Amino acid sequence: MKIKVKIILSFSLIAISLIVLFAYYVSYFTRDSLQTKFFHRLEENARIVGEHIVQNDEYNNQIYYEVKRKYLKQLSEGKDYYLRIVKGSNQLRIRPDLPMPSEFYQTAIEEGKAIYLHNKVSYLALYFEDKQHAENLLVISEGIDDYGHGEQKDLDQTLLTGGLISLVFIIGLAFYFANRILNPLKVLNDELEKVNIATLDHRLTNKFSSEGDEIDQLYTNYNSMLDRLDIAVQLQKSFISNASHSLRTPLTIIGGEAELAQQQIDLSHDAQQSIDTIIHHTNRMKFMIKDLLVMSSLGSQRKIKDVLPVRIDELLFEVIKTETELNSNCKVQFDLSNIPEDSDDLLVKANPDLFYIAFSNILSNAIKYGSNEPVKVLLEFDAEHIIIKIIDKGIGIPEKDLANIYYSFFRASNVGEIYGNGLGLVLARNIFILYDVQLALETQENKGTSVTVKIPKPTF
Repeated sequence: MKIKVKIILSFSLIAISLIVLFAYYVSYFTRDSLQTKFFHRLEENARIVGEHIVQNDEYNNQIYYEVKRKYLKQLSEGKDYYLRIVKGSNQLRIRPDLPMPSEFYQTAIEEGKAIYLHNKVSYLALYFEDKQHAENLLVISEGIDDYGHGEQKDLDQTLLTGGLISLVFIIGLAFYFANRILNPLKVLNDELEKVNIATLDHRLTNKFSSEGDEIDQLYTNYNSMLDRLDIAVQLQKSFISNASHSLRTPLTIIGGEAELAQQQIDLSHDAQQSIDTIIHHTNRMKFMIKDLLVMSSLGSQRKIKDVLPVRIDELLFEVIKTETELNSNCKVQFDLSNIPEDSDDLLVKANPDLFYIAFSNILSNAIKYGSNEPVKVLLEFDAEHIIIKIIDKGIGIPEKDLANIYYSFFRASNVGEIYGNGLGLVLARNIFILYDVQLALETQENKGTSVTVKIPKPTF
């Protein structure tokens, strides 16, 4: 899950939870307050009714009717029940058909008052000691708080509507703040995708926050990291270049002296084999140093130099010609049956020397590991690409080695004594990356390898 989604979800859940808790708090205590007020009305009604019955005087009669006119409009469908209780007893002689348990009556008699809520109907009982009669009096007032329930319903609807509206605002704010918070990171991430070994001089400017905060520190650390990497790459480039140049001169001298000695010594001499070994390994070192120099120059380039229109079929023909001359026992089949009629469709924009090295390394590998079987070079096209396929039927690459084929100096576990330095495919891939060329490899051990190169069609 992306951080942006986590922020939006977390912010929304926290805000919604707070709103729900607040709405529940308001609704609960409002309901409790309305219920308490209604019980007070029931109590006033029961008290007036009870005192009216106990005292039975004209003054209380007048008060009773005034209160009744004032309050009973809110006690819809309400009734009053009058129960007589033997003095000194806490038991009813006759229990009315009401939903209250027996504990309700006992509490009212012992404590003087009791309340009970059954569905929407409220009951309140008051106990009176009647000195004018043989039995005491228990008055039970019943009522439904239509006004309170209406108020509660309106409040709940208001809270629900307000909650839904708040939910929309909360989600909108969550998106806004998530984008605002993560925008510096998005910009940084986009810039990181652009960084490669050739663009280490690129630096970022913080436009999103004040100096010294976490975002500014992140941008500062990023630029500092690029400074250190740039220095390290330049040192590496300088070392490889200097070391390669320094090694190439003595190797050339060693090779030349070995060839001169080989010419002066009889072919049957015991030293001939040693001299052949010296010449062979000297040439291997020269090729390795050449590849290292090319890789070093690729890694240090800030931009691609000497980009020219190149006919890809002619370049491939030159590569095939050179490789077949170096490997006379190998046959390369160049399939041009799918080339377009318009020769301009064969043009690509590239440094011809770099493309020559890349395709030469791929074809050289196909010949080298092709088990002396013919190698096919296919030239194809689609709407957006020029496609080159180089196919061999050789030893292939074991599946366990595929993850490492683009590491420098790595060689597959099944190459045996076949010469190689593990730089050819890596060098070709690095060259193609500079031109946004796709390089794909399909292989199966002991059945061969197919390398596909897709070059984007240029615009001139």
